[in-house]
Amino acid sequence: MEERASGDVPETVRRPRYLEGLYLSYLLATPTHGLLPLVRRLAGGTGVQTGPYLVLPVNAGVHGWIKRYQRADGRTPRQRSVAGWVLVTWQLGTPVLASVPRQMVVLRGRSPLWGYLLNLVVGASLDVLVWWRVRRRRSPRP
Repeated sequence: MEERASGDVPETVRRPRYLEGLYLSYLLATPTHGLLPLVRRLAGGTGVQTGPYLVLPVNAGVHGWIKRYQRADGRTPRQRSVAGWVLVTWQLGTPVLASVPRQMVVLRGRSPLWGYLLNLVVGASLDVLVWWRVRRRRSPRP
């Protein structure tokens, strides 16, 4: 029987790369998701801004692309570090920029505080998606 290092996780249990990117996007956008409804309310705006949630899949794709760039052969540690900082800057900046356009506002007559419900729904959906994927990977395949 082959022994594994204590920190080694079997391939069947690992999360897919795109889910890692989606989770990282959601985690880094959490301050924007948390503050945006309150800022809109204090500014006298109405409606729920959906822009930060719509860029989550785009950010997951950028995460995968930059991670692939970092793993490529011939990259210096400096290039890998710069790529990591570009990723973090992108992940933090796009939700803020996506919260600006007025075309991405839904429920226009409602309070912006309804955005917290949208945040809860998106977070729960991500949790269910990860749970389903991990469960599917653990089950024996015919």
